[in-house]
Amino acid sequence: MRAIYMAEILSQSQIDELLNNLSSGDVSIQELETSEKKVKEYDFRSPKKITKETIKLLKGIYENYCRMVTSQLTSSLRLMCDVTVEQVEESIFHEFNNALDDYVLMGLIDVKYPDKTMADSQILMEVSKPLSFVIIDRLLGGSGEEYGNLRDYTDIELSLLSNMIKQLVELMGGTWESTMEIETELSKIETNARFIQSINYNDTVVIIVLNVSLNQSSGKLTICIPSSILDEIFKKASTMLRNSNKRSEQSIEEQRAAIMDSLKFSKLTVAGTLGNAQATLQDVVNMQVGDLIILDKKADADVDINVDGEKWFEGKWGTRRNKGVIRINKIIR
Repeated sequence: MRAIYMAEILSQSQIDELLNNLSSGDVSIQELETSEKKVKEYDFRSPKKITKETIKLLKGIYENYCRMVTSQLTSSLRLMCDVTVEQVEESIFHEFNNALDDYVLMGLIDVKYPDKTMADSQILMEVSKPLSFVIIDRLLGGSGEEYGNLRDYTDIELSLLSNMIKQLVELMGGTWESTMEIETELSKIETNARFIQSINYNDTVVIIVLNVSLNQSSGKLTICIPSSILDEIFKKASTMLRNSNKRSEQSIEEQRAAIMDSLKFSKLTVAGTLGNAQATLQDVVNMQVGDLIILDKKADADVDINVDGEKWFEGKWGTRRNKGVIRINKIIR
């Protein structure tokens, strides 16, 4: 408590400066009152489970996805299209579901991991009605203008939109390659938000809102990813990275062993040196049979054993079966 009170006490010079600013009009009472720190409420009953690093990672992944969707919609609809990430935030599924209309266009997406196992939950992709009717109008030969009277979809319209959403869903798996290769496949189209049961009511989810601009119209593409899928992706990615590191270490050892195997049969020159002596050119020219060369080593000293000119061993000179031999007594390298 003392630390708090000490922080609120101003020195005399600070008080004088504050009074001078007030009297000169540089600082107003309203500015002092509004300069207080804003406090953000935190609900301890539902603490945050998604880290800021994960949110930043997802934003980067789906910014790449936006570029792929932009290219796909532009080529399919033959309209100038721009897709951007508008929002990435953590939420609870029932809050997301309650905010939806009863009649929606929702794609349920299955996720398959590299080990061919399927995720227990599903990713949801919701296409806003204004955007969906612009797509329908363009696919049926229209100019891609907004539809004024939003209504329920016909069977033909649902079939057209299902094919379009299927193309967008197939692109999503490729955007995760930097983290882990997953496969995404459209399971079905759901038009009633209350019938979605692939995600538990109180599960934590990440909501990614993409803003889609088509011609003079705009709409939202909302992606809902359960935290269980994210946890499983990061867990499997971490396991795959550890296994990859182990395999790389094993491959290095295998390469080293293969190199040594290939070098085992290389031919090397091994020479034993009894000793060395220095002589002038005149001494060498005048040498005769029977002359003695005095070496720099004693008679009982070890013999140097050189491998391709490098000293590797030391040993003793001897004979065996009428041949000269050297017994190694010391390893130099």
